[in-house]
Amino acid sequence: MATLDTALDPRAPSFLENRSTAQAALRALEQAHGQARDGGGEKEVTRHHARGKLLPRERIELLVDSDTALLELAATAGREAGEPMGAGLVTALGVVDGIECMLVANDPTVYVGGPAQAGRAKFARAVELADRHVLPLVLLLESTPEEQGRAAVPDPCFARLGRMAAPVLCAVFGPLDAWLAPLPDLADHAITVRGRADAARMDMVAEDERDALRVLRQTVRRLVTFQRGPLAGAVEPPRYEVEELLAVASADPAAVTEPREVLARVLDGSDLDEFRPQRGGALLAGFGAVHGHPVAVLAATGPVIDPDSADKGVELARLAGKAGVPVLVLANPAGHTPDSSALLLRALAQADRITLVLGTSPGSWALAGPGFRFRWPVDDQSTEPYDGVIDPRDTRTVLGICLSVSAAPARPGNAPEREVAS
Repeated sequence: MATLDTALDPRAPSFLENRSTAQAALRALEQAHGQARDGGGEKEVTRHHARGKLLPRERIELLVDSDTALLELAATAGREAGEPMGAGLVTALGVVDGIECMLVANDPTVYVGGPAQAGRAKFARAVELADRHVLPLVLLLESTPEEQGRAAVPDPCFARLGRMAAPVLCAVFGPLDAWLAPLPDLADHAITVRGRADAARMDMVAEDERDALRVLRQTVRRLVTFQRGPLAGAVEPPRYEVEELLAVASADPAAVTEPREVLARVLDGSDLDEFRPQRGGALLAGFGAVHGHPVAVLAATGPVIDPDSADKGVELARLAGKAGVPVLVLANPAGHTPDSSALLLRALAQADRITLVLGTSPGSWALAGPGFRFRWPVDDQSTEPYDGVIDPRDTRTVLGICLSVSAAPARPGNAPEREVAS
């Protein structure tokens, strides 16, 4: 195991320029997050609270275990499509009674005139990730008054709910619009608040919202028969300051970021056991750990993947799959020169993987497969399906949460089939 070194010079003009560019992008990102948290605006939020109801993030906060990590996904979805920031939906990975769950809560203060395209895509992505990682799916539902009273129109992605191995749990806090209406019937267990919805369709009726969330926690404990937990053993933090990640990415989003500088501030002890270092220089490959979770690492060091580098990446993916180790992909910008990444794309398409995009226009091989995808803030309008734009300084924390989810033992898909309501 070799300890990674660093060549960053905090006094260099490029360091200061990169840091300044990253901080400007983060200020814009924080503003977008604030708009998403504001929901439908102060007037709608005040009106909602006046009815004695909670906002989606307030419901999630009461549901999850205190002092545990919560990772919100795609918090700014919708801004590229001109839809409300966050698309009127909150999706997050959280811990409920010691069990990691996928949480989905729609925002009843946001009126989008029916299910927005970004909201539907965000919901479908949450279902996909919950299914892939065998996570209980917890739905916290209530529609805006303007959207209620229409005929039920099930989304095609709802059919997947009947095939999930982990349970689907649903709490209904008010009448549902046409798009959300079928979901309680598709859930393994549905709860509502007295007087808020049709109690005949529900498995349990709670007295108020807080009681519904308490009952939901008990339901997770009763219906979820598998546990997840951190790996044993002491974890050594990286040797370099996480703050320096702001200056690792170039101010030019199309430039290649040195992956070793990223990994030196993300991997436990900054240690990387490099795989075939003498071959395939266009890809950095190796093994390390993040918060005690083993990972295989694959990162582009240039825009073009030559045949030798592609072969190295394919072999790393094969070894990782055989060992049951997820692959961490650091995706740099790719040029338009024909490369040899087709074999690598196929090898990674089915891998258990997490992708971190460091700049604009990454290679297609880097986005292959259905695993988690995040990116650092860059000045582009990418339409790729990312699960969130993250502060570079949060990279290690975000990866730790995703790896904890991925480390859970898979269960056979033995959940009973349920018909989709029509």
